Amino acid sequence: MRQEILQKSIPYEWQKVTNLPGVMPLNPQEWIIFDDAYIEQMAEREVLLKNNNDVIVIDKNSEDAARELLDATLHFLCEVDGFEVSEKQVITRDHRIVKIDYSEPLLTCGLLVQNDFCVLQKIDGQHVLTAAVLCFPANWRLKEKFMSPLFSIHRNVPEYSLEIAKRVDRIFNGIRVGQPMWRFNVLEYSDATLYQPYRLRPECKPSYTRSERQTFVKLPDTGAVVFGIHTFVVKKAPSGAF
Repeated sequence: MRQEILQKSIPYEWQKVTNLPGVMPLNPQEWIIFDDAYIEQMAEREVLLKNNNDVIVIDKNSEDAARELLDATLHFLCEVDGFEVSEKQVITRDHRIVKIDYSEPLLTCGLLVQNDFCVLQKIDGQHVLTAAVLCFPANWRLKEKFMSPLFSIHRNVPEYSLEIAKRVDRIFNGIRVGQPMWRFNVLEYSDATLYQPYRLRPECKPSYTRSERQTFVKLPDTGAVVFGIHTFVVKKAPSGAF
Protein backbone atom coordinates (compact mmCIF):
# COMPACT_ATOMS: atom_id res chain seq x y z
CA MET A 1 0.00 0.00 0.00
CA ARG A 2 1.38 3.41 -0.98
CA GLN A 3 2.08 5.91 1.75
CA GLU A 4 -0.49 8.69 2.04
CA ILE A 5 0.74 12.19 1.21
CA LEU A 6 -1.04 14.58 3.53
CA GLN A 7 -0.66 18.14 4.73
CA LYS A 8 -1.12 18.97 8.39
CA SER A 9 -3.60 21.72 7.56
CA ILE A 10 -5.08 23.88 4.79
CA PRO A 11 -3.79 27.47 5.04
CA TYR A 12 -7.06 29.28 4.36
CA GLU A 13 -10.60 29.26 5.73
CA TRP A 14 -11.85 26.37 3.60
CA GLN A 15 -14.91 25.83 5.84
CA LYS A 16 -16.17 29.27 4.86
CA VAL A 17 -19.11 29.09 2.45
CA THR A 18 -18.59 31.19 -0.69
CA ASN A 19 -20.86 31.79 -3.64
CA LEU A 20 -19.64 30.40 -6.96
CA PRO A 21 -17.31 31.20 -8.56
CA GLY A 22 -15.89 32.78 -5.36
CA VAL A 23 -12.92 34.53 -6.99
CA MET A 24 -10.79 36.96 -4.95
CA PRO A 25 -7.76 39.20 -5.62
CA LEU A 26 -4.36 37.61 -4.98
CA ASN A 27 -1.07 39.18 -3.93
CA PRO A 28 1.32 38.47 -6.87
CA GLN A 29 3.97 37.41 -4.35
CA GLU A 30 1.64 34.57 -3.28
CA TRP A 31 1.05 33.14 -6.76
CA ILE A 32 2.97 29.93 -5.94
CA ILE A 33 3.10 28.60 -2.39
CA PHE A 34 4.90 25.74 -0.65
CA ASP A 35 3.81 23.60 2.28
CA ASP A 36 4.88 20.77 4.58
CA ALA A 37 4.16 18.12 1.91
CA TYR A 38 6.55 19.63 -0.65
CA ILE A 39 9.13 16.84 -0.54
CA GLU A 40 6.55 14.04 -0.75
CA GLN A 41 4.41 15.70 -3.40
CA MET A 42 7.43 16.50 -5.55
CA ALA A 43 8.61 12.89 -5.35
CA GLU A 44 5.16 11.79 -6.49
CA ARG A 45 5.17 14.34 -9.31
CA GLU A 46 8.55 13.13 -10.53
CA VAL A 47 7.29 9.54 -10.76
CA LEU A 48 4.15 10.62 -12.64
CA LEU A 49 6.02 12.91 -15.02
CA LYS A 50 8.45 10.16 -15.93
CA ASN A 51 5.99 7.27 -16.22
CA ASN A 52 2.52 8.62 -17.05
CA ASN A 53 1.57 9.85 -20.52
CA ASP A 54 -1.62 11.50 -19.26
CA VAL A 55 -0.10 14.34 -17.22
CA ILE A 56 1.17 16.71 -19.95
CA VAL A 57 -0.55 17.98 -23.08
CA ILE A 58 0.49 20.83 -25.35
CA ASP A 59 -0.78 22.17 -28.65
CA LYS A 60 1.93 23.33 -31.07
CA ASN A 61 0.37 26.81 -31.10
CA SER A 62 0.71 27.12 -27.30
CA GLU A 63 4.45 26.46 -27.11
CA ASP A 64 5.25 30.18 -26.71
CA ALA A 65 2.78 30.43 -23.84
CA ALA A 66 4.28 27.35 -22.16
CA ARG A 67 7.77 28.83 -22.41
CA GLU A 68 6.48 32.13 -21.03
CA LEU A 69 4.96 30.21 -18.11
CA LEU A 70 8.35 28.63 -17.42
CA ASP A 71 9.98 32.07 -17.51
CA ALA A 72 7.40 33.39 -15.04
CA THR A 73 7.93 30.42 -12.74
CA LEU A 74 11.71 30.82 -12.76
CA HIS A 75 11.41 34.55 -12.14
CA PHE A 76 9.14 33.84 -9.17
CA LEU A 77 11.49 31.21 -7.72
CA CYS A 78 14.42 33.64 -7.82
CA GLU A 79 12.76 35.38 -4.86
CA VAL A 80 11.89 32.22 -2.88
CA ASP A 81 14.11 31.05 -0.03
CA GLY A 82 15.52 27.58 -0.61
CA PHE A 83 15.74 27.79 -4.41
CA GLU A 84 18.91 28.56 -6.38
CA VAL A 85 18.10 29.56 -9.96
CA SER A 86 20.91 29.79 -12.50
CA GLU A 87 20.98 29.95 -16.30
CA LYS A 88 20.81 26.20 -16.90
CA GLN A 89 19.41 24.64 -13.73
CA VAL A 90 17.51 25.08 -10.49
CA ILE A 91 18.51 23.62 -7.14
CA THR A 92 15.23 23.10 -5.32
CA ARG A 93 14.49 23.43 -1.63
CA ASP A 94 14.69 19.62 -1.31
CA HIS A 95 18.15 19.70 -2.97
CA ARG A 96 17.16 18.25 -6.35
CA ILE A 97 18.84 19.61 -9.45
CA VAL A 98 16.29 20.36 -12.19
CA LYS A 99 17.58 21.17 -15.68
CA ILE A 100 15.93 24.19 -17.29
CA ASP A 101 14.63 22.80 -20.58
CA TYR A 102 12.75 25.21 -22.84
CA SER A 103 11.99 22.35 -25.23
CA GLU A 104 9.98 20.78 -22.35
CA PRO A 105 8.72 23.82 -20.43
CA LEU A 106 5.75 22.12 -18.77
CA LEU A 107 7.85 19.20 -17.62
CA THR A 108 10.34 21.63 -16.10
CA CYS A 109 7.57 23.52 -14.29
CA GLY A 110 6.11 20.25 -13.05
CA LEU A 111 9.41 19.23 -11.50
CA LEU A 112 9.89 22.54 -9.68
CA VAL A 113 6.67 23.34 -7.84
CA GLN A 114 3.64 21.64 -6.32
CA ASN A 115 1.30 23.55 -8.61
CA ASP A 116 -0.32 22.00 -11.61
CA PHE A 117 -0.79 24.45 -14.47
CA CYS A 118 -3.45 24.69 -17.18
CA VAL A 119 -2.88 27.18 -20.01
CA LEU A 120 -5.98 28.70 -21.58
CA GLN A 121 -5.91 30.81 -24.73
CA LYS A 122 -8.57 32.75 -26.60
CA ILE A 123 -9.72 30.90 -29.73
CA ASP A 124 -12.80 32.10 -31.60
CA GLY A 125 -13.85 34.15 -28.58
CA GLN A 126 -13.58 31.31 -26.06
CA HIS A 127 -10.91 30.35 -23.54
CA VAL A 128 -9.59 26.96 -24.64
CA LEU A 129 -7.33 24.54 -22.73
CA THR A 130 -4.29 24.45 -25.04
CA ALA A 131 -1.60 23.09 -22.70
CA ALA A 132 -1.26 21.69 -19.19
CA VAL A 133 0.81 19.79 -16.69
CA LEU A 134 -1.66 18.03 -14.40
CA CYS A 135 -0.22 15.49 -11.97
CA PHE A 136 -3.00 15.63 -9.39
CA PRO A 137 -6.37 15.58 -11.21
CA ALA A 138 -9.52 15.41 -9.11
CA ASN A 139 -11.96 13.28 -11.10
CA TRP A 140 -11.11 14.44 -14.62
CA ARG A 141 -8.78 13.30 -17.39
CA LEU A 142 -6.57 15.84 -19.05
CA LYS A 143 -6.69 14.28 -22.52
CA GLU A 144 -10.50 14.32 -22.47
CA LYS A 145 -10.53 18.10 -21.87
CA PHE A 146 -7.59 19.07 -24.09
CA MET A 147 -8.50 21.75 -26.66
CA SER A 148 -11.94 22.23 -25.09
CA PRO A 149 -13.46 25.59 -24.05
CA LEU A 150 -14.33 26.32 -20.43
CA PHE A 151 -17.99 25.34 -20.61
CA SER A 152 -17.20 21.96 -22.16
CA ILE A 153 -14.48 21.33 -19.57
CA HIS A 154 -17.06 21.78 -16.80
CA ARG A 155 -19.89 19.97 -18.58
CA ASN A 156 -20.13 17.24 -15.91
CA VAL A 157 -19.99 19.63 -12.93
CA PRO A 158 -23.58 19.90 -11.59
CA GLU A 159 -23.03 23.35 -10.04
CA TYR A 160 -21.64 24.79 -13.28
CA SER A 161 -24.83 26.32 -14.62
CA LEU A 162 -25.10 28.53 -17.68
CA GLU A 163 -25.21 31.57 -15.40
CA ILE A 164 -22.03 30.47 -13.59
CA ALA A 165 -20.39 29.83 -16.98
CA LYS A 166 -21.14 33.41 -18.07
CA ARG A 167 -19.69 34.78 -14.82
CA VAL A 168 -16.53 32.67 -15.23
CA ASP A 169 -16.12 33.92 -18.81
CA ARG A 170 -16.35 37.50 -17.55
CA ILE A 171 -13.71 36.75 -14.92
CA PHE A 172 -11.31 35.27 -17.48
CA ASN A 173 -11.88 38.21 -19.81
CA GLY A 174 -11.26 40.63 -16.94
CA ILE A 175 -7.98 39.21 -15.62
CA ARG A 176 -5.22 41.78 -15.96
CA VAL A 177 -1.45 41.37 -16.12
CA GLY A 178 0.02 41.79 -12.64
CA GLN A 179 -3.39 41.39 -10.96
CA PRO A 180 -3.85 37.66 -10.31
CA MET A 181 -6.97 36.15 -8.77
CA TRP A 182 -7.65 33.04 -6.73
CA ARG A 183 -10.37 30.79 -5.37
CA PHE A 184 -10.62 27.40 -3.69
CA ASN A 185 -12.85 24.37 -3.76
CA VAL A 186 -13.53 21.70 -1.14
CA LEU A 187 -14.08 18.04 -1.96
CA GLU A 188 -14.59 14.94 0.17
CA TYR A 189 -12.68 11.81 -0.80
CA SER A 190 -12.44 8.29 0.55
CA ASP A 191 -8.91 7.83 -0.83
CA ALA A 192 -5.95 10.19 -0.35
CA THR A 193 -4.25 9.31 -3.65
CA LEU A 194 -3.29 12.53 -5.43
CA TYR A 195 -3.55 11.22 -8.99
CA GLN A 196 -7.27 10.49 -9.33
CA PRO A 197 -8.53 11.03 -12.88
CA TYR A 198 -11.42 8.88 -11.69
CA ARG A 199 -12.50 8.69 -8.07
CA LEU A 200 -11.06 5.75 -6.18
CA ARG A 201 -13.37 3.87 -3.81
CA PRO A 202 -16.36 6.19 -4.37
CA GLU A 203 -18.60 3.74 -2.50
CA CYS A 204 -16.69 4.25 0.77
CA LYS A 205 -17.35 6.89 3.41
CA PRO A 206 -15.19 9.99 2.82
CA SER A 207 -12.34 10.25 5.29
CA TYR A 208 -10.28 13.03 3.64
CA THR A 209 -10.85 16.66 2.78
CA ARG A 210 -9.28 17.59 -0.54
CA SER A 211 -9.04 21.27 -1.43
CA GLU A 212 -7.58 22.98 -4.47
CA ARG A 213 -6.11 26.46 -4.18
CA GLN A 214 -6.77 27.72 -7.69
CA THR A 215 -4.99 30.76 -9.13
CA PHE A 216 -5.53 32.80 -12.29
CA VAL A 217 -2.59 34.68 -13.82
CA LYS A 218 -2.40 36.45 -17.18
CA LEU A 219 0.89 36.22 -19.06
CA PRO A 220 1.93 39.59 -20.53
CA ASP A 221 3.45 38.52 -23.85
CA THR A 222 1.13 35.78 -25.13
CA GLY A 223 -1.96 36.92 -23.22
CA ALA A 224 -2.62 33.35 -22.09
CA VAL A 225 -4.36 32.79 -18.76
CA VAL A 226 -2.64 30.28 -16.49
CA PHE A 227 -4.92 28.36 -14.15
CA GLY A 228 -2.82 27.04 -11.27
CA ILE A 229 -3.87 24.24 -8.92
CA HIS A 230 -2.20 23.56 -5.56
CA THR A 231 -3.72 20.44 -4.00
CA PHE A 232 -4.17 19.93 -0.27
CA VAL A 233 -5.31 16.64 1.28
CA VAL A 234 -5.94 16.37 5.02
CA LYS A 235 -7.69 13.85 7.22
CA LYS A 236 -11.28 14.80 7.92
CA ALA A 237 -11.87 16.03 11.43
CA PRO A 238 -14.33 13.96 13.50
CA SER A 239 -17.88 15.32 13.48
CA GLY A 240 -18.15 18.40 15.67
CA ALA A 241 -14.38 18.68 16.12
CA PHE A 242 -13.78 22.10 14.57
